[in-house]
Amino acid sequence: MQPLVTASQMQEIDRRTISEMGLPELLLMEHAALGVVKALQNRFRHTFSHTRGIILAGTGNKGGDALAVARILDSLGLKRVFVGLVGFEKNLSLSTKIQSEILSRLGVPVFWPKSPDPELFEGCDWIVDGFFGTGLSREIKEPYRQWIEKINQYQKKKWIISIDVPSGLHSDTGHPIGASVMASETVTLGFIKQGLVTGPSADYVGQLTLEPIQIPRLIPFEVDAFLYGLEDAQKLPQRRLASHKGTYGHVYVWASEEDKQGGCILASLGALRTGAGLVTVVGEKESLNSLRKRLPPEVMTEVVSEKLFKTKTAIWIQGPGMGLDKQQEKFFKYFEKALENNWKCILDADALNLIAKNQKRFISILKKAKSDQVILTPHPKEAGRLLGEEVIDIEKDRYKSIQKLTEKFGVTIVLKGKGTLVKLPSSPCIVISSGDTGLSKGGTGDLLSGILGAFMAQGLTPEIGIPLGVYIHGKVSERVTQIFGHPRSTIVSDLVSQIPEVLKELESI
Repeated sequence: MQPLVTASQMQEIDRRTISEMGLPELLLMEHAALGVVKALQNRFRHTFSHTRGIILAGTGNKGGDALAVARILDSLGLKRVFVGLVGFEKNLSLSTKIQSEILSRLGVPVFWPKSPDPELFEGCDWIVDGFFGTGLSREIKEPYRQWIEKINQYQKKKWIISIDVPSGLHSDTGHPIGASVMASETVTLGFIKQGLVTGPSADYVGQLTLEPIQIPRLIPFEVDAFLYGLEDAQKLPQRRLASHKGTYGHVYVWASEEDKQGGCILASLGALRTGAGLVTVVGEKESLNSLRKRLPPEVMTEVVSEKLFKTKTAIWIQGPGMGLDKQQEKFFKYFEKALENNWKCILDADALNLIAKNQKRFISILKKAKSDQVILTPHPKEAGRLLGEEVIDIEKDRYKSIQKLTEKFGVTIVLKGKGTLVKLPSSPCIVISSGDTGLSKGGTGDLLSGILGAFMAQGLTPEIGIPLGVYIHGKVSERVTQIFGHPRSTIVSDLVSQIPEVLKELESI
C-alpha cells in the first residue's frame, strides 16, 4: 500500500531531505518540474511540440516548480508558452526568485499579469497550475481567486495540470478552501497527500500521478493512512480442490421488511457471488413467506430461533432493508445472540439508524465483543447520525470522522463515499479509491455488505477482507461503466453480474 501523508508530514520530510540527506531544494524542484513535463508529454505524445501552453506560478516554492517547468520546456524547443507570475514580487521565495532570474538570463519572458486575458486562454492547449501547494491553510483570495475561476472555465476544453495539489484544495482533507483549481491531472510530489484520495477532492484532482522527485524512502515517519491498490487486492481466499460448501462459510442475512425486500436479496446475492458456501435469509415466519417468492433458489430461508445460533462459526448481516418500526428489540436481541456465539457481525443501513437512537445500549452490548468482531458500514449521513453531526461536518474531514467513530465504538468502521475509508481500532486508516458514480444508487451498500460477509465467511481477517471487499465493489462498478460506456444507467443487478469477472481478473494476476 502507498503511504499517504499530511501537509505537516510532507514539510518535515522535505526539511529532512534537504538538511539531513543533503539534497538541495533546487534539485528537488528540478525533479518536480521534470515530472510535470513528463506528464505533459504523456498526454500529448507526438503532438506536444506543436502545442501552446500557459504556466501560472505563485510567489511561493510551488511557483518555483512551475518556473522550472518553463525552463525545461524552453530547452526542448517549446516557444509558444506564456509564463505568468501572479502575486507581488516582494513575496517571492528565495528558490522561486532564483528560478525567475535563470529564466531572465535565458531570455525566457516572465510576465506579471494583473488579470486573466480570455484570449490567452482560448488560444492554449494546456495550463500548468503552480499557485499553491501543501502549505495552503487560508481561504483563496484575490488576485488568485479570479485566476482559479478563469482556469476552471476551461476545465472541459484544456488539459489542466496541477503541481502537487490543485491550488486551493486542502491537502489534508480534500476540501476546497474558498476556491480550487479543477485539474485534469495532478502530479503530486514525493508522497500522495491524504486529501487527494477521498471526499470532494475527486472533483478537483483529476488523474492522479505520483512523482517521487528523488526523496529518499529511508526517512522514517509515522504513517496514519495508506492507499489501497491492485497489488494489495491479490489476496483472495484460496479455493481448495478437496472442499465443500461448509469450507467457505455460512452467511446469515436478516430478512428485510416487505416493502424493502431488495435489501436482503442484494446482500445475499453479493455473498453468493463472492464465494460464500451457504447464504441464508433469516427472520420471522410472516416476513419470510412473501420473501421466498423473490429469492433466488440458491438462497435458503430459516425462521429465527435459538437453534439457529448453535452454528459454531458464521457471519451475521443485519440492517439492509430491515426497517425501523417494531425492529428495535429484535435487532438488539439477535445481534447480542450472534456476538455471544462469536460470529462476526456486519451492521448497515437501518441497523445503524437504530444504533444511533440507542447508543448507550449498543455500546454496553459491545463490551461482550472482540475488537475485530463487529463491522459498521455507514455512509456519511448515517455516520452523522452516529456522531450527532451533519453530513457537511462528516465530509469536511473524513479522516477525523472515521477516527471519532472508531474511538466511540471500538469496532471496524467502513466510511463509504468516494475514497471509502476503512479503519480498525488502533490501526492506520486505509483508503480505497476504486469505484465511480455507478455506485450512487440505492442498494449498492446492501451488495457491499454481502461481499464483505463472504470474505469474512471464507476466513479472511477484517484487516485483509474488508479493504479487499470494498476494492472489488468499486472495481465491479468501474467494469459495468466500461461495458455501458457511462455510469449513469448502472443498477445493482448489473454489479452482481460482473462480480465473477472482477474476481477472475484478480485471480489471473
